[in-house]
Amino acid sequence: MGSRLVLVGRPPLGPGIPATVVEYDNEGGAFAMTTHLLSSGHRRIAYVGRMPGLSTSGQRISGFTRAHELLGLAPDPELIVDGPFTRSVGYQLTRQLLAGGREFTAVFAATDMVAAGVIQALREGGRRIPDDVAVAGYDDIPVARDVYPALTTVNVPQEELGRAAVRLALHRDELPDSQHLVLGTHVVLRDSTRRVRWAVCHG
Repeated sequence: MGSRLVLVGRPPLGPGIPATVVEYDNEGGAFAMTTHLLSSGHRRIAYVGRMPGLSTSGQRISGFTRAHELLGLAPDPELIVDGPFTRSVGYQLTRQLLAGGREFTAVFAATDMVAAGVIQALREGGRRIPDDVAVAGYDDIPVARDVYPALTTVNVPQEELGRAAVRLALHRDELPDSQHLVLGTHVVLRDSTRRVRWAVCHG
């Protein structure tokens, strides 16, 4: 039909499919976040919100696993729990982990919305964040700054993804060799993965 598919925030569908693809380093972001948690001394990290068959989830799990393997470790499969990217699921899955007596010192939530539910469940379960359990998310949406404590997360350049997709799609004839772009991600450190330092004033 002469039309072209534009994929934003996901990998290509395969060879031979005419598509403009603007994605981000999904696996790299998960790898960096997991490395941060491991380097902070955490060895039992729960991953909450895996969705089998979803490319976004698959890439994040790959980064999570690769960071462990780099240190000669293996994630505990019983700490990787499946569910959609919603706040309620984060809450329910975390309650199940706590009720099952699973030992963990950190939670890597699949998204910031999932992390919001994780934080609520941990707080209701009497766990202090980050003193007892560190919590990290992914996406860096506004809720990451609204929850308490503020959420450590992976920043995804959402606006840049949209702008780049429109620019490449509109100028695909002029930029035929630039129709697949991968943008970077980075870890944003906030209080949910580090102890809050209290200032002491003398006067």
